[in-house]
Amino acid sequence: MSPHILIDQDLDELSHAGCPEGYEVLVLRNITAFLQAQKISIEEFHHYCKRLNDVVARRPRRSA
Repeated sequence: MSPHILIDQDLDELSHAGCPEGYEVLVLRNITAFLQAQKISIEEFHHYCKRLNDVVARRPRRSA
């Protein structure tokens, strides 16, 4: 499966209420792994990291 599809699925999953705490770390690791394996370009890496930051900023915070 395309790395772009996998990253999009990961980013979409972060938007769901039932997404596990800390899932954004796994998403970032996946994005980084695709860059290191040269499956995505540096420009795509920056694009996906920006999307990740945007999604994380919009996520509701869980109360402690």
